Amino acid sequence: MALNPYESTRGRMRARAETTRRQFLMIMGGLAAAGASLFGGIQVLKFMFPQASGNAPALFKTTFTFEQLTGGIVNGKPVTPVNVLSETDKRVTVVLDDAGIYAVYLVCTHLGCTPNYVTDVTTGSGVAPTVAEARGARATDQRLPNGWACPCHGSRYFIDSTNFYGPAPRPMDWVNIQVTPDGFFAVDRAALVATRGPGNNEAPQWRLLVDTQKSNGKTLGV
Repeated sequence: MALNPYESTRGRMRARAETTRRQFLMIMGGLAAAGASLFGGIQVLKFMFPQASGNAPALFKTTFTFEQLTGGIVNGKPVTPVNVLSETDKRVTVVLDDAGIYAVYLVCTHLGCTPNYVTDVTTGSGVAPTVAEARGARATDQRLPNGWACPCHGSRYFIDSTNFYGPAPRPMDWVNIQVTPDGFFAVDRAALVATRGPGNNEAPQWRLLVDTQKSNGKTLGV
């Protein structure tokens, strides 16, 4: 009479092992299917109920007015010929010089930190203050060695946002700015009016003209 191999001690152990293996595979397959269903369900719900983005909108209105920046206009010229006002939380600084108004997008071109506006940007850089003073459209008695310094890795930029020190590979960009009907500024960070690649030290010529409150249309690199 033939012996049933599963009746032996070894056979019974093997049968239990095979049963345990099948159960394990079934359990893992079930868990995988349940996980896939759960993930798919969550994605469907997210699609059906989209959430508002926590990011600040690209287009925003400044908290300061045209007159606060310029000090008013007399004979087509601003009363305050040089001024700098910032919306740091929105990463934009608005600059007024003798040629007009422009807005610098405060995103360091190294790793995206927010540079800080400083009145002395050359100290410790090895660059003479006179070099920084010569940047921008400013009369001799209005010149300062001002610009931006990145707090993360030390990159520095002249007042026209040209990089000159540190790991930043290129200048910061300028974004479009307009005067609103109620006298504030509308800044559109999604609309570049000046962008430059590595090694391009050409100063942008784009300005919002103070006498007409219109753009001169002289974009750079866009």
